[in-house]
Amino acid sequence: MTRHVAVIGHRGWPSRYPDNTLSGLLAAATVTDRVEVDVRRSGDGKLVLSHEPSLGGHVVAATPWSVLAELDLGGGHHPALLDEALAALPGVGFQLEVKNWPGDPGYEPDHRLALETAERSRSHDVVTGFNWETLALVHRVFPDVATGVAIAAPVAFGEAVRHCLEVGHVALVPDQALVTEAVGSELAVFPWTVNDPSRAAELVGLGVAGIITDDPGLLTTTMRSLP
Repeated sequence: MTRHVAVIGHRGWPSRYPDNTLSGLLAAATVTDRVEVDVRRSGDGKLVLSHEPSLGGHVVAATPWSVLAELDLGGGHHPALLDEALAALPGVGFQLEVKNWPGDPGYEPDHRLALETAERSRSHDVVTGFNWETLALVHRVFPDVATGVAIAAPVAFGEAVRHCLEVGHVALVPDQALVTEAVGSELAVFPWTVNDPSRAAELVGLGVAGIITDDPGLLTTTMRSLP
């Protein structure tokens, strides 16, 4: 039987919809069973889906949700709250990337944003992020929540694998360019952002657990065509 490799909509379906919008997430869920989103906190404490520190010229951490909710991100699509996204897609697995990096507006040294995100996660979700300290704390406080770290250069792939196994994370989310060696079965690896079907096929051959892509429709077709 062919090994199942998950296709994960990167911030929804950004080749068709603005990032992290409910429309994009709903569309992605029609072709695959997992989506990836980015979580930040609004000025009044709401957990908002946003990759960048700002939305529509407004710093998310300094702006109340009542203002952010009215922003048109393109085509009449608006920002979304984490809670409404999870409620809209109860059976869809989420990769919840916590945006809590020192120097970013709204950085929380107590990692409260990540802990509140983990509290909302379900058994089929994974909480991730680039701040290793943040994710280590989430794992300690919520040992039953699936966690993982995201990496980009200059972090080495092997170093990140060792860290994940030492901490007890179940996932690693690397820049796809870092995945140049076979992936072991002890850790689920989800490279980003893979839009080339031939590269996706190479990564499947290396043993990745899933592919994060801007075009989940195209990559789902690619996965189905692999022997």
